[in-house]
Amino acid sequence: MRILYVEDNPANLSLVERVARIGKHDVVTYMNGTTALENFERDQPDIVLMDIQLPGSLTGLDVVRRLRADGHKLPIIAVTAYAMVGDRERCLAAGCDEYIAKPLPIADLVTLFERFSSRIPSPAAAETVAAKPKTPDTPEPAGVPGQMSPLFIPKASDSDRLASASPALNVPLPKTEHSASPEEKPPVLTNTPLAEAKTEEGSASAPDAVSPSADKQD
Repeated sequence: MRILYVEDNPANLSLVERVARIGKHDVVTYMNGTTALENFERDQPDIVLMDIQLPGSLTGLDVVRRLRADGHKLPIIAVTAYAMVGDRERCLAAGCDEYIAKPLPIADLVTLFERFSSRIPSPAAAETVAAKPKTPDTPEPAGVPGQMSPLFIPKASDSDRLASASPALNVPLPKTEHSASPEEKPPVLTNTPLAEAKTEEGSASAPDAVSPSADKQD
């Protein structure tokens, strides 16, 4: 985070710079409001600490009003050595977001910088997000519950298992073909009904019956 601190007291400038280094923040300092306005566009700060009692033709509140009139919406914190009744209201009316009184408490400065830096994305984080490639969508699995995987090819030995699983899965049983081996000879089927085949077989194997009349003739 880059901090712009406009202050004419060297001791306060040094204090803010030391506290900012703890949080690895950059600090740009000016001792009057005119110079701060002239270099504002070049400095591009993320937050402003503004002493309202500045030497020269512009007070700290005058600088704040100029910045707000130019459309700058960054946080501005007023810093003053006089905690008088009505100072906070005057600072907020000029466009300040917060108000802090001197002498500057180190703990309050650390908390202040941490709170505002958390709202500002770091350049490294922004570059990481921009450089991160888009993650492709995860493909759907080949097998869907309740359906047979298209990669599954049933074998003849799996027919019994598929027959028992088919009603539960509501999957039509695939047709399997059984090819006869060269040593296996397929059975020869005839068009003769089974009853006729048995009759013919019985008549062929039974011995001829002896007629009683033939015995009498002898």
